[in-house]
Amino acid sequence: MKWRHSLQTKITFMFFIAIIAVCLIGVGAYIKTLRESAFEFYHLAVSMAVSEDSRDEANNAFDIKKFTDEGFLLITDEQLKTDILKIYNNLLSRKKEGGKNQKHQHYKENDEAKMTGKIYIGENGLDFGIVLHADNAYLVLSQTENERIIFQIEYTSRHYTPLLLFGTIVILLCLLYIATIRSIRPLKALRVKIKDFADGNDKIEIKVKGDDEIAEVANEFDAAVKKIRTFRQARQLFLRNIMHEFKTPIMQGKLSVEMLEKSNYKESLEKVFIRQENLLNRFIGIEKLGAGELNLDIHSYNLRDIIDYSLDIIGDQASSISVKIEDKKIQADFDMMATAIKNLLDNALLYSSDKKASIIVHENEIIISNNGKELEFPLEEYKKPFFMQGVKQRESRGLGFGLFISINIFDLHGIKMQYRYEEGKSIFTLSL
Repeated sequence: MKWRHSLQTKITFMFFIAIIAVCLIGVGAYIKTLRESAFEFYHLAVSMAVSEDSRDEANNAFDIKKFTDEGFLLITDEQLKTDILKIYNNLLSRKKEGGKNQKHQHYKENDEAKMTGKIYIGENGLDFGIVLHADNAYLVLSQTENERIIFQIEYTSRHYTPLLLFGTIVILLCLLYIATIRSIRPLKALRVKIKDFADGNDKIEIKVKGDDEIAEVANEFDAAVKKIRTFRQARQLFLRNIMHEFKTPIMQGKLSVEMLEKSNYKESLEKVFIRQENLLNRFIGIEKLGAGELNLDIHSYNLRDIIDYSLDIIGDQASSISVKIEDKKIQADFDMMATAIKNLLDNALLYSSDKKASIIVHENEIIISNNGKELEFPLEEYKKPFFMQGVKQRESRGLGFGLFISINIFDLHGIKMQYRYEEGKSIFTLSL
């Protein structure tokens, strides 16, 4: 199985996309929260700077306590104040150069000092502003015309709620991913067990702990295998008993016939018992084919030898078969292949109008033909044992077991079998 077709790969990819999406949304929400928080502090700083409530009515000066209560930090470091005021005065001079009617100016940057900020002129004529310095924001207020106080603005208020929320979601997704992968892990073992079972191994066992659907399927499969194993054992015991019960009287009959004097009656009895034995072996072969228990012993053989053996099994009737064979090596089970070809030749003789048949081996084909009626059913139907039923079965030319065995043996060898009816001839072609 290619990795891109794996269910685990698809689930991993899906969870990966989900986790990336949640992380991006979480970071975006956090940044948005920071921006909103910064905006709130800047807005608060400007509002308090212009509000009369922020001043002490006694001396009309800013009330430092009111600012510190809102989270602003009073700057007392003289060096820091000097650096901030240097930036502020630079921006203020630019502000005044821009015109008295200009209420404020946007952030500007001095290429030399890298100074940025925003200056405001209040209605009372006093200036104030916000200065950015060393990655911090500072509120500069004019107490009097020559006195200024400076507060640090906590514009980076820490709101960790979005990070905690989306972090929790990511952790839950990871835990869900691990649980999902653990749930589908038995599928790999189950696939291997099913393949082993399809190959004929019924001694497999797979038990999965859990209450999910995959565990239920695996455990039901295990229970089904045990039932099938029990049925097979019962069937094998039944077959052994059938073989014993039927072969014993046949062997006794054949021995009894051997004690008779040579006569037409003796020959008839011999043929009856031979036919009964062949029918019994054929039914056993049918049963094994249907159960998928017919194993092949493949080796390299000369096709002429296999066909000659098939003709030997047929006996006296082989003289009615026209044979034209080219020497050719094939990989096959000798006995099974000979039986399959013998069944076709038997049928060709049995159902021919002139009691003759022919077999030709040419290049990669074996062609068996006879003069007679066309098959009553499509060739595919003969791959099924006992496919004929009711009256039609009693009216048919036999049960089709010989053809069923042949077709399945050829399939096991990978030999394609075709049938056609031309000019009064039934022709079977085996493509090697």
